[in-house]
Amino acid sequence: MQVFSYQEKTTAVPSSVVTIGNFDGIHLGHRALISTAVQEANARGCTSALVTFDPHPQEIIHTHQQVPRICTSVHQLRLLEQLGLDEVHVIKFTKELSQMPAEDFALQFLIKRFNLAKLVIGYDFRFGKNRAGDFKLLENLSQKYNFSLEEVAPVQEKGQTVSSTLIRELIHEYRFSEIPSYLGRDFSVYGQVVLGEQRGHRLGFPTANIQPGITLALPNGVYVSKIKLADKIHYGVSNVGTRPTFGENTVTVETWIFDFEEDIYGKDLDVIPLYQLRPEIKFAGIEDLQNQIQQDIETARNYLDTNEPQPVI
Repeated sequence: MQVFSYQEKTTAVPSSVVTIGNFDGIHLGHRALISTAVQEANARGCTSALVTFDPHPQEIIHTHQQVPRICTSVHQLRLLEQLGLDEVHVIKFTKELSQMPAEDFALQFLIKRFNLAKLVIGYDFRFGKNRAGDFKLLENLSQKYNFSLEEVAPVQEKGQTVSSTLIRELIHEYRFSEIPSYLGRDFSVYGQVVLGEQRGHRLGFPTANIQPGITLALPNGVYVSKIKLADKIHYGVSNVGTRPTFGENTVTVETWIFDFEEDIYGKDLDVIPLYQLRPEIKFAGIEDLQNQIQQDIETARNYLDTNEPQPVI
């Protein structure tokens, strides 16, 4: 799968089936949209392409409002590649872009960018200034510029429409066991293990650290977690937050993996929260923090014993 920034143009533009949206989480609704585009492209012998935005448009339209994300950027691209897309085009969303008339937006980023054979959109897709662009406008453009258009209906699960908003609400309410019904997989924070400040090691609890680089939908706090590393499943305790005891403000996901001593810097880690143990706390001193970590570990092990986790494979 090739990833393009919005400034780049492919030299030879093949016929393409394109879908467009924010796609945070790559939930079952997104998967229906993407699989429709991929299958249609395969049937036509075309390239399948997805257009998305960074940052999230709502962060630009509503200044200073961070949109909590279900997926890290690297996780989103990994999931999109698994769905069989040939290309992902990331449009840098700006204040100027938010003021672009809908027809101009469609011409610049869809019709003129691609040799557009078909456009596949979600039932709620809107675009352009004041979200004025809709299916009707695209239908008129499709007749003028000779491409097909399909609107994919919402996916319903357990009487609810699958949406990123619904999944964010479930995350915020710690209802992790319900999320796979809508997400199509466990909710997780995915990223590469980076070298931290080594404080965990000095405290006697070495951690595997991920820096999400986004505002997470997952509230700050300490969690019992399931960890996917390569082809194995482990369990542990994860701290999501800014480490206030040390006066920091960048969100990091730090995971102490039970009964594990391997060097995994640079490896990809999937941290799946199972249960929130407590909120993040600022401690008076290092000893208080060490005591609390030990208590968190004991509570987590008791939780896992009660809930019968799968053995490490």
